[in-house]
Amino acid sequence: MNQFEFDQLLEKYLNGECTPEEIAFVEQWSENMLSIASAPLSASEQQNLEKQLWERIQQSIGIKPFKWKIWAMAATVLICVGLALKWYAWQDSPEQLIRQSIATSNWGVIDLTNHSSTVQKVTLEDGSVVQLNPNSTISYPEHFGQKTRTVYLKGEAFFNIKRNPAKPFVVHTGDLVTEVLGTSFTIKSYENSKSIEVLVRTGKVSVYERKNVEKQKRNGVILTPNQKVVFVKDSRKIIPSLVEEPVVIVPPVQLTQFIFEETPLAQVLQHLKQAYMIDFEVESDAFENCVFTGDLNELPLHTQLDLVCKAVNANYEQRGTVIFLYGTGCK
Repeated sequence: MNQFEFDQLLEKYLNGECTPEEIAFVEQWSENMLSIASAPLSASEQQNLEKQLWERIQQSIGIKPFKWKIWAMAATVLICVGLALKWYAWQDSPEQLIRQSIATSNWGVIDLTNHSSTVQKVTLEDGSVVQLNPNSTISYPEHFGQKTRTVYLKGEAFFNIKRNPAKPFVVHTGDLVTEVLGTSFTIKSYENSKSIEVLVRTGKVSVYERKNVEKQKRNGVILTPNQKVVFVKDSRKIIPSLVEEPVVIVPPVQLTQFIFEETPLAQVLQHLKQAYMIDFEVESDAFENCVFTGDLNELPLHTQLDLVCKAVNANYEQRGTVIFLYGTGCK
């Protein structure tokens, strides 16, 4: 329900023109708002919000300013204003984003908490699968909306999302939003943690701070496989990096693809780049004539790099999402 539709519903409610279903909806909405809203408002905040609300009500239903006190005497109006004060204080919270996405339906929100000591599998109606870690909670609608598939996470979970270009999958975790079409990724968002992490296994993920700004001005990044982002809550910095243990994304057609015989270093790094979808950079021309011979099959990336670097007198370090090789090179 958008703001215009809400104003229309409020007008009908004030005029006593709501259907039984609409009255039930407003009453249920008001109960939810009061039960969920937790941020107390000071007297000055309440006064300012009430003034803003009356201005909006007057504009939407055509009440002239000199008549508003008469309307204020109606108990229903006072109730609506009180409830709306709570709603305005709470409407930008992540929880509201979930409920707002299903406000036009007659279905509710499912709040599922994993109280066990093992990972719990949750299958959503679109076929997406969520692996919910212990002491974590996921909130999602019984039926997704027509434009997006929106969920809210507290804690940690691995998402394997069924691809649907027409309906992006959006995960809200505090002040961070993760948006995908179809991919797999992990989110770590614990309330007591100083940061939020998003780690991508497959596909591309858009991660950005939840703010009411234009898309072009959002504080965010695009992540690809084996990349992650850390959102520092206090400083509100988004720091891209690589996952601790990168995995092969594009498996070699043959195992011999990771067996090298007098292979130029540039070609070795190209193979690794294609397999892990990670960028490699060499900082010196000293490696131009270096070659590598060895079997790197069934080894983790960091072990593979250790062997390659030892063979060509190099070291490596991670800078953001890129791995740099440096050193004296081949003699």
